[in-house]
Amino acid sequence: MLASEAGARARALAASRLGLDFQERRQADLERGLLRAWRASPLPTPEAYLAWLEALPDENPEWGRLAGWLTVGETYFFRDRACVEALEREVLPSLIAARRAEGIPRLRLWSAGCSTGEEPCTLAILLDRLLPDRAAWSITVLATDINLEALESARRGLYREWALRETPAWTREKYFRRRDAQTFELDPGVRRMAAFAPLNLAADIYPSMLTNTSSMDLILCRNVLMYFTRGAQRAAVARLRRALAPGGWLVASPAEASTELFRPLAPVNFPGAIFYRNGPASAPPLPRTWEEEPARPPWPGPLPPVEIPAAPIPPAAPLESVLPGNEEKAPEPAPGTETLLQQGRSLAGRGELEKARRLCEAALAQERLDAEANLLLAEICLEQGEIAAALEALRTAIYLAPDSVPAHFLLGGILLREGDHKRGRRAMETVARLLEPAPPGEVVPGSDGLTAGRLLETARAHLDLQAMDGRGDARRAWKPEEVR
Repeated sequence: MLASEAGARARALAASRLGLDFQERRQADLERGLLRAWRASPLPTPEAYLAWLEALPDENPEWGRLAGWLTVGETYFFRDRACVEALEREVLPSLIAARRAEGIPRLRLWSAGCSTGEEPCTLAILLDRLLPDRAAWSITVLATDINLEALESARRGLYREWALRETPAWTREKYFRRRDAQTFELDPGVRRMAAFAPLNLAADIYPSMLTNTSSMDLILCRNVLMYFTRGAQRAAVARLRRALAPGGWLVASPAEASTELFRPLAPVNFPGAIFYRNGPASAPPLPRTWEEEPARPPWPGPLPPVEIPAAPIPPAAPLESVLPGNEEKAPEPAPGTETLLQQGRSLAGRGELEKARRLCEAALAQERLDAEANLLLAEICLEQGEIAAALEALRTAIYLAPDSVPAHFLLGGILLREGDHKRGRRAMETVARLLEPAPPGEVVPGSDGLTAGRLLETARAHLDLQAMDGRGDARRAWKPEEVR
């Protein structure tokens, strides 16, 4: 056991560096996790490990390892039946119908705090079931966690029987292959739908187009906020809210549901679940009450989706009024490249990608050799699922500005997600090399306000995850061959 003074230091450290709340009644949980982390380290005593932690910069990957010891990563497929039913029967079908009506076959989903991958892969299975024309869609299922060991396990896609305890039989038969008496392998096509990346939800690294965490249609952040201090909860929810597209949905666990915490997101009640929607508090209700519903067939039988009205979006100024060549429609002269880019980035941050892209292309028509315009075009193309176009714009941006940290970071992220680990790692190494001399608190130009320290932390986490891939981490307490 730690001495009282050391215990107080540990509580303060967990709160300030990781946003984790360990009140005195949870002191035993904190000490147990800290002792396990110490035993996996080369330090001689728990007190020495604690002193070493206090001197570590925020970007050191040890913080992610420690968070893994201090939180419970237990999860399984199709966890929380009420939540899954609401997603499959109502929310996802409504998003799909809205995109079909708009003629934009694109969905962006984020499992924030994905642990070993069961949650994002459940989303991928649901989408595969709901989209018979899935090949025609641009699907993003972002899966992030601070725990690199959990992410490495998720990327392998191997699970034990216990992780499938709530999985319907049809799902096991279609999406899993038995490897041995205890191990199941997830269908590779479904596993590839999820893009796994390191991210600390207690850090101000999101939302950002660089980290692919903006314009999300659906964010699942379940059983994460419950570990945070009240201040860290408020900060994380504010960032998650900004990461939502207009009309997007945020899902927390029932224990975390709080209208006050999630305000101004509008609560929407489903049987046994509360979701939060990115719309005004007066957003229209569902078209009929649950009490009026006909009896449902046993899950997961088909059920026509409920039509959920689109959340009202404040009208924007006509795009034509800011495009060059339409001066007769605007009282002022056509804006310059810088103004076009500012307006384009603002629109992209609000999820209005088509308008943002037109502004960006207008800026490039004025000045083709503008590195910032090419970078913004790459970010927009990535969110629209146009990987080839994003890579082309990034290569141009890097040619024009070889020291552009955001361009190298975005390039590395895309290459790693696409499976080009060698070139992706080289791009992240370039990011680390460029950022290491910079003051940690300095804002990186062109990065949506991200600091050098936070971006360096994320780049190093990507590199650590790549180094672990296929061999595991020698410092962790469980063996690489173990599966969940």
